Amino acid sequence: MLSFESVEEVCESKSLTLVVHPAIRRAVKGYEESFYIGLRCFLKGETGGLYFLPLESGGYERLQFSRRRSSGGHPILRVDPVAAEGLQRIKGN
Repeated sequence: MLSFESVEEVCESKSLTLVVHPAIRRAVKGYEESFYIGLRCFLKGETGGLYFLPLESGGYERLQFSRRRSSGGHPILRVDPVAAEGLQRIKGN
C-alpha cells in the first residue's frame, strides 16, 4: 500500500513543499493511492486539481490542489477544501 510519505516524496522531487492540514492528512489515510494519482495528474497539468475525498460519514469533500509561493518565495503545493465548511466536515468525520 502506498503511504503519505510517498506523496510527499513526489512533491520533494519537484522541489515543492506539501502543505496539508493535519485533519486532511488523517482523512486521506486509506486513500493515499487515489490521492497520489490525483496529485501526479495535477503536477503534469492533466487535471484542474480537484480531488474528491470520501468521508466515513458518507459523501465526499472536494479538495483543491494549488501551486503557490511561501512568504519566503519557496514553491509550495497546498491542499485545501473547496467549500468554506469543508474542513469542519472533514474534522467531524
